[in-house]
Amino acid sequence: MPMRAWRPAWLANPAFWQGLAGLVGFFAVWALARRIGWLVLPGPGEVAAGLPRLVSEPTYWLSWAGSAQRVFAGFAVAAILAVALGLAMGISAKLRLTTFPVLELLRPIPPLAWLPLSILFWPTSEATMTFLTFMGAFFPIIISVLAGIDRVDPRYIEAALSLGSSRRAIFWRILLPGALPYVFTGFAIAIGITWEVVIAAEMASATNGLGYLTWNAYVNHSLPGIIIGMLSIGFAGMASSAIVVWLGRRAMPWQTRT
Repeated sequence: MPMRAWRPAWLANPAFWQGLAGLVGFFAVWALARRIGWLVLPGPGEVAAGLPRLVSEPTYWLSWAGSAQRVFAGFAVAAILAVALGLAMGISAKLRLTTFPVLELLRPIPPLAWLPLSILFWPTSEATMTFLTFMGAFFPIIISVLAGIDRVDPRYIEAALSLGSSRRAIFWRILLPGALPYVFTGFAIAIGITWEVVIAAEMASATNGLGYLTWNAYVNHSLPGIIIGMLSIGFAGMASSAIVVWLGRRAMPWQTRT
């Protein structure tokens, strides 16, 4: 019996090829718009020509590392605190009634509005930027956790109680698994916001990072450098979201793929 050639599973996934077609179409439209004069920005060819020189410099990869460190540090702290507090609020009605108005008061404040206080409160610019990413991620996650707890069918809890399940078993076997899809939706939203926040913070006060790299290209009047910086930010955010989706699939093996 002839052996079948092995190939990665993602190559057989239509979603991969549809997404790839979308990216190719985006760059094709960009190149066409540049060729016929609808854009004054550099085209994909001009950007690609400047890419080897930029990526060969250590500062480019240090910028990636600096931004990623700030994003994942702030995101990790926000995820731990938001999930813990959100689950506690979902279980305790008294805690929720006491705490939720405070969250609703602080939630509409943009993360960057905390910048002046952060500069005064935190001793270093690194701590300031990490705190801002934390503020960007915290509220989407905790709201998603509360939404997940609220969507758990109370009949499951009643049935478990009638069968003699303990509160701890109900939490680990019903509440937490039922809330997980919403938790990871909050993670996906939050990781995107953290990249937006950290880039703006780096443009304001950092000496490295993708935000600083992009701003430095603007200061040096390098349009290709600006575009490369922006695309790097986009790819960094896309990769971060892909990691969150991958972790979600591993954490929820019972979820069917669409």
